[in-house]
Amino acid sequence: MRLASLTTLIGMVWACDSDPQIPIVPKKVNKGLVYAQGREALASKGITRLNWGLTPFVSSSTVGDQYQPTLSLVAGRLGLTITSQVGSNYADLEQRLLSGEIDVATMSPYAYVRAKAQNPDIHVFASHIAGGSETYGSYIVARDDSNIHTIDDTRGKRFAFVDERSSSGWLFPAARLLDADIHPVDDVDPRFLGSHKAVIEAVISGAADVGATYDGALAEGRGSIPGSDSLRIVARTKRIPFDAYVVRAGFPPTAKDALQVALGSVSTRDAVGREALAPLLGVNGFMSVSDSHYKIIRAVEIEVRAALSASGSSLPKPTPPTPTESSP
Repeated sequence: MRLASLTTLIGMVWACDSDPQIPIVPKKVNKGLVYAQGREALASKGITRLNWGLTPFVSSSTVGDQYQPTLSLVAGRLGLTITSQVGSNYADLEQRLLSGEIDVATMSPYAYVRAKAQNPDIHVFASHIAGGSETYGSYIVARDDSNIHTIDDTRGKRFAFVDERSSSGWLFPAARLLDADIHPVDDVDPRFLGSHKAVIEAVISGAADVGATYDGALAEGRGSIPGSDSLRIVARTKRIPFDAYVVRAGFPPTAKDALQVALGSVSTRDAVGREALAPLLGVNGFMSVSDSHYKIIRAVEIEVRAALSASGSSLPKPTPPTPTESSP
């Protein structure tokens, strides 16, 4: 089989029994050969290990631990060492990828779109599936004991967002506000707190009246953040495609194919995959995607940027969490 066709083939083949939403690597793919050719391509560039960058979605202290079992499994199948690096924030991870400091990155969809605009030679090769879906939900939340019951009630309130590169913690909630004729900067009091955990804690503590987060972070928070059970979902946004798994510019194509096969072979269809994926908030497996998978991100970005441009508004600078908002 020609390696150039692997991406298309893997993306088209799906499990057809108990987990119909989990793609599988077709049996006729010689995975050992693909892995060997990937290692050879990397060796020809003097690369003996891969640096994999992670976005601090929920908090920087946990994301590395959550991904480590999956990265270890992928490393073992590739026959390579993979080291993980957690960016200090979304922009930091983006710059590490663009500078070539890291080889692979797990990125927010919007961060990927922004990075791709800066360097078209970075390439997305996979996304994941969670809860049997290719997309996830973003929520606008407030405390149950607040007077915020509908999205209209958020007008003029202290609004906690995650990061200007966050799809579910900024871009899609901003678009949802615009749909309600609420400007996401001028009609609320916005602040960027850097992570979903910080947003949830800010709303719980009263440091913010309302916040934007995603369904996985809210579910995790309800098991680990005191007071998170008291949050009310005020509004939901459009569905968002899951994270982008991206290789830097200049990464050997055959090595990208090997990564895609190795990652695509990790799923909850077997015990080893279930154990590796257990920390990842309901992730079932991985699927092959191309840049077009994120076209909705670009469409929403155009809408939000147009609203900001029309009003002459600029985004607020990130606000460091107060001691009551920060994690231990």
